[in-house]
Amino acid sequence: MTSSNKSTKKNTAQQKHPRYVDCDNCSMQAICQPIGSDNQSIDLTKNYLTRRVEVSTEQSSSQPLNQSTGATLFEQARPLTAIFAVCSGTFKLCQRNDEGIERVVGFRFPGELMGEDALFLEAYNYSAVALGDNSVCEVLVDSLSACSQLAPELQQNLIQLLTKQSYEQQQNSQAIIGKKSADCLLAAFLLNICQRNAKHSGNETEIELTISRQDIACFLGMRRETLSRLLSKFQYEQLISLNGRQLTLLSINHLKQLANQ
Repeated sequence: MTSSNKSTKKNTAQQKHPRYVDCDNCSMQAICQPIGSDNQSIDLTKNYLTRRVEVSTEQSSSQPLNQSTGATLFEQARPLTAIFAVCSGTFKLCQRNDEGIERVVGFRFPGELMGEDALFLEAYNYSAVALGDNSVCEVLVDSLSACSQLAPELQQNLIQLLTKQSYEQQQNSQAIIGKKSADCLLAAFLLNICQRNAKHSGNETEIELTISRQDIACFLGMRRETLSRLLSKFQYEQLISLNGRQLTLLSINHLKQLANQ
């Protein structure tokens, strides 16, 4: 193979799976753009926004984002400092109860927000853990608030952002809750994560599944052994294909029927 052919294949792969979500497909977009008209606009984002901050498995919330000591972006019950949008990769959201038992309460994919509910609580309601080498855009809340006082349009954009996020999270919850069987629950979950990830990848049938089976089972409220059995069953019935971390939905219509969608 010639070097030009190798380069073409590499470029094609990069176009198919971009490193970062497009800003137009990101939930944070409403407050990440200049405000005003095309003829007279002002860009305040440099005062509160840091774009594409790398968060690896050696990242910690206890130190600045450019220092590497742990995998947690922010921790439950810590005072609110910033809200985040996922630029690349996947995060899991965890809550720990009074007895110290931790459960997985959600996942976030490129273009989705984290920590926005803390604007009301003034403390993070869950911990956000990076699953691999990820990146985020960070919005400092105090700085954003100060800019919003100077530019009411920015405050309106923030309200629009939070309203949209609330609606999307409600839709995601409704896609999964109330399922009567484990088969139905898993089918709904797989459809949901592929649809959400498609905003980044453009592909509703494939996803790189960085989420562990233990985390999926915990989120769905089933035993890991049950999840493994169901995944094997779905593969046998040619509903999905699992090749390492690569998950492919082979029969979306059948999965939708199974999920009662």
